[in-house]
Amino acid sequence: MSRAPRRADVYALLLEQILEAALPPGGRVVESRLAEELGVSRTPLREALFRLEREGFVRHDLARGFSVQPLSEQEVEEVYPMLWTLEGLALRSSGALVASVLPELERHNQALAQAAQDQARRLDALWHRTLLSRCPNQRLLGTLEGLRRTVQRYERLYMQDPSLIALSVGQHREVAGALRQGDVDKAVDKLAANWRFGMEAVLLKLRQGI
Repeated sequence: MSRAPRRADVYALLLEQILEAALPPGGRVVESRLAEELGVSRTPLREALFRLEREGFVRHDLARGFSVQPLSEQEVEEVYPMLWTLEGLALRSSGALVASVLPELERHNQALAQAAQDQARRLDALWHRTLLSRCPNQRLLGTLEGLRRTVQRYERLYMQDPSLIALSVGQHREVAGALRQGDVDKAVDKLAANWRFGMEAVLLKLRQGI
């Protein structure tokens, strides 16, 4: 007999469905169906939904219940600049230790260059996480994880285009190249350019209704 999911599991399962668009942007959340699908009562399900509401992934209306937050240009324009600013801060905070991750960055970037679209988003996030893994500021890294989770739905749009994946690979190489030269300022600028390019590409797709 299978074990019923714990409360944390229910949250994680719902978040994954939202990030993978199994619960699509703007779509209504049918609590009775989800509770049956997950094998849980309505209480832990609603606790998870209210947590997701606080994090900005769902919204709640007294008359209609829960629905997934639609994708929005405003969210993109708010969150992406926070990412490139805070990742730059984390990179500067890493000091000379960042040189130790350069071989690993190259491996992840090579895998990204050859990745199928469904793996590209995970590998891109892994590259960024590895880049900043020597930053000693755990609170900063925790904040960045939350921001990256927010943009995953938008990165899914981005990674559907193989030509954009190839451009990201090239931008990653520029960041790593600057670090090999010991030029942290240039690396921070190239990192910001990577996120800025992603933001503009996502905004274009949203405006085109893709």
